[in-house]
Amino acid sequence: MSTILTISGQRGGTGKSVTAVNLASSLALLEKNTLLIDTDPQGSATHWCGIRQTDYAGDLASVLSARVKFTDAVVRTEFKYLDIMPSGFNLVQVAAGLAKHSENEKLLRLFLTDVEKDYDYIIIDPPSSYGFLSMMAITAADRLLICMPIPQTRAEDFPDLLRCVKYIKTRHQIPLKIAGLLFTRCESKEARLSFIRSRGLSDANRLIFNTFIPEDDKIEEVINMKIPAALHDIKGPAASAYLNLAREVHSFFNKKGAI
Repeated sequence: MSTILTISGQRGGTGKSVTAVNLASSLALLEKNTLLIDTDPQGSATHWCGIRQTDYAGDLASVLSARVKFTDAVVRTEFKYLDIMPSGFNLVQVAAGLAKHSENEKLLRLFLTDVEKDYDYIIIDPPSSYGFLSMMAITAADRLLICMPIPQTRAEDFPDLLRCVKYIKTRHQIPLKIAGLLFTRCESKEARLSFIRSRGLSDANRLIFNTFIPEDDKIEEVINMKIPAALHDIKGPAASAYLNLAREVHSFFNKKGAI
């Protein structure tokens, strides 16, 4: 049975898609069977995994519109243990129709029951919003990994997301939890501690990952190259941090009684 993690960040520039791609590829490097699901019509995670539209006959839009089976839309990547469910702009139109009924927020969760036995981890990358696709991606998760960039995160961002979690748990009766807060664009533990104090997040200390993701010029390079950071420079600061995050995530979910 897989662990399903949605990478959350409710505004652009949080490092959400970069984290989804690089956490998924790092888990694959640890030889964990991993599925990355791109639910963003921009298809950033799809492109950054080096997947072109000519590489696949089906995508998330075709799955949600019942034109293609979920398993038939899954695409292999360059990583032995990493598959991806691609996305594209056609998802906008499909989502507009599905958004008319709130029960459709559970669609992806229902589809995943057919494949979760095949993967150790399923990583979901949603759009940066509280729209239908984001709510569907969050509803599909066991837990949320929340990206918090320094200094872009506002004091109200975390409470807003907690309200979203409460809505989903109540509306759909699912045991959704927070996996942890991941600080991105963070240069040191001291900078993180100062940020936590300034944003009134001290009560959330137990939810903060030990790993933080530093600024790294190579991230911009790999985005342009459309590959995960590990394929460019596995010893680079960000690539190393994401590999450490993968180890921390795996350790967390293999502890009995993880919160």
